[in-house]
Amino acid sequence: MLPLTISPTKIPDALTPKLQEACRRLAPASEPLFVDRKPFPGARINKCTFNVREFLQDNPGEIVLGWDVTIWEGVLLDCIGHAVARQDNRLLCITPSKYPGERLLFLPDPSLSFDYEDMNARMPVAEIALSTRPEVAKLIEVTQRERAIKVKYPVSSQPLVVHGNDAVELQRLGRLKSELMLKVILVTADHNTRCPCGSGKKFRKCHRSSVERILA
Repeated sequence: MLPLTISPTKIPDALTPKLQEACRRLAPASEPLFVDRKPFPGARINKCTFNVREFLQDNPGEIVLGWDVTIWEGVLLDCIGHAVARQDNRLLCITPSKYPGERLLFLPDPSLSFDYEDMNARMPVAEIALSTRPEVAKLIEVTQRERAIKVKYPVSSQPLVVHGNDAVELQRLGRLKSELMLKVILVTADHNTRCPCGSGKKFRKCHRSSVERILA
């Protein structure tokens, strides 16, 4: 379906008023801040709560829960529940990430908790719309429906295996999500939007024509 590998979200470059306002919709009593990322030896990706717990066994400090915030410019915030360590009033992320860079945008949220005794415990995930376009709202809805199916299955380090009607529905939602992502790219792109393929070129000079052909 997709004519390109889409990676539209990234770590924000700066705190803007619109970004701060969107974060307040998720955690009204907190303010986002940039936190240094220095992965701890042996830390595992997507295992932030356990990484911090192990780190604090040999280092002073305390765990702080909140959200790792990335942005699809002009479209949405992608917010994943995250844990960092606080040492001497300084926050530090000790978990590796798929995103490049030495910092992340972190939104503390004292309302979050994590049950280490529950083998299927997961940190929450949320999407916050930055656009009022109906295509963006539909994309978020489909993403949430997709996630509601996946969380019914046990946490595992192996690829998720889904059977029966859930598998059929996930395939359908996956196709719909791919189409919606392309539509969102088209309707939110302006003259200077960079192509989400990561080429560094402007979208209109890179993959725009191929996306338009697929959606025609």
